Amino acid sequence: MLKIGFILPSSDYLFDPFKGDPHTHFQILTVLEDYFNKEVNLTLIDLRGIKRDFAINHIFECDVFLYSVYTLDFNEQVSIVNNLRNHYPKSIHIAGGPHASVCQEECLKIFDSIILGDGEESIIQAIEDIKKLKLQKVYRMQNIIDINKYPIPSRKFLPKSVVARKKMMTLKNKKGFDELRGTTVIFSRGCTGRCAFCAMPQVRKYGTPGVRYRKPKYIEAEIEYLKQEYNMQGINLLDEIGIPPDDQMAIPHLEAIGRTGIKWRGQCRVDGITPEIAKLAWESGCVALGLGVESVSQLSLDILNKDISIERAKQTIFLLKQNGIEPRIYMILGLPGEPENIVEQTWSFIKETSPDLVVLSLFTVRPGTEIYINPQKYGIEHINTEWSNTMHMFGRYEEEKIPNISFKFDKNPPWGRAFTNDQIVDNYMELQSRLRDSGLSFL
Repeated sequence: MLKIGFILPSSDYLFDPFKGDPHTHFQILTVLEDYFNKEVNLTLIDLRGIKRDFAINHIFECDVFLYSVYTLDFNEQVSIVNNLRNHYPKSIHIAGGPHASVCQEECLKIFDSIILGDGEESIIQAIEDIKKLKLQKVYRMQNIIDINKYPIPSRKFLPKSVVARKKMMTLKNKKGFDELRGTTVIFSRGCTGRCAFCAMPQVRKYGTPGVRYRKPKYIEAEIEYLKQEYNMQGINLLDEIGIPPDDQMAIPHLEAIGRTGIKWRGQCRVDGITPEIAKLAWESGCVALGLGVESVSQLSLDILNKDISIERAKQTIFLLKQNGIEPRIYMILGLPGEPENIVEQTWSFIKETSPDLVVLSLFTVRPGTEIYINPQKYGIEHINTEWSNTMHMFGRYEEEKIPNISFKFDKNPPWGRAFTNDQIVDNYMELQSRLRDSGLSFL
């Protein structure tokens, strides 16, 4: 029997790494179990909450170790592989995930094999090849993956106490929701956006364009599974676009969720909500939606190919509030094209729209993004490729150093003038201070 361990790194850069769920791990392990049955012994090796120096003490020997590599986790994953090679030299290490797709040469120096794009068929082929002693260095998706053909991702690979958690559904203006038992779910794959700061457009080379949604009957079945097995009362949709942009798809999608009687929150595009869809979302149990507004500078949004307008963002926020859904907005400071008064413009937008929560981040340049590939086009002179420094959010901890910027703008960018790194940090800290004082940065 082949022993396969799928490693979930500590994710210690997160305030609470247990707020999320390892959906890729659930999916791949379920697919392997469904296909190979008793030919494999499958384990999810959860290293969250464990200090990196002691991680090796929690990993049993396996024939094959799997990894889903994200940029922020890369250095930790490298350390894990190096340690495991010393202890278990015969083990094979296979990596997938976005960082493996956009940094192939770098990953091939660390892992025995990498998987590009959707991994369901490729991982099956890789395991078959291992059994034949013919493992390939690179596996590429050969066929378009139908996400509806696979079983509901099983959560049995983690303890029930990890899967079902309170404080997943906390709302700002309504009490009691923090006591609901909740978890995260994903009912789609992909994104229609072409944002220059996101790696998704590059990753699409190894997948399919657009978004693929689970069929309503499978959405309903997965929620009922979570209710029955884990007494789930609330779900957080992690989908990039939680509500299908087409009404003909959105209506049965929301109706399927509504039939389960569950409370839910998620995120969607600012141009993906109509009055009818907002009303139906509320009726289906939606209590909060996150919106990627990103910036109040239309020039910045246009430079980044965000394909939204400031006015539409305002309309959507008001529309959600009218239907009893808490709007939460994601914003970024330090973007190309920002005006000198970006802080005051941003604060005016926040005061006018009155969202319930503002998640403010510093702009970072990550591998695989259009900005990383063509930095000069976006007025960037230098990029720091120390991957552990590519997450910039201040205020998650009681004690935290002032954040650093992972890039530097040219003195004369295409749009005329850019902030220095110190000015970007000052702007960010000023807005974070205002958000804290107004009760908008934390629930």
